[in-house]
Amino acid sequence: MSRPEPATRRIVRVRVNPIRCTAFGFCAEFAPELFALDDWGYAWLRDPKATGELADVAREAARLCPTDAIILEEVEESPDTLVVTRRSQGGTH
Repeated sequence: MSRPEPATRRIVRVRVNPIRCTAFGFCAEFAPELFALDDWGYAWLRDPKATGELADVAREAARLCPTDAIILEEVEESPDTLVVTRRSQGGTH
């Protein structure tokens, strides 16, 4: 008898490039569930993984970032593996 395949889920892994971030704060204003600001106004992540509607919010926050400091990776995650299927940085600035 074969074992069932482990369930995979698609997530967006979010990162902030601290060198590109210049403390505009749009990300935390637009997506406070994903981003917060430190004492100097630089972004940090509340949670680096976004799924469902939150993944769409992460994509829009990356598009809105004026310095393209938000990096997104589309990944398929299972209990055993993590496969990056697409990587993008920021919007069209």
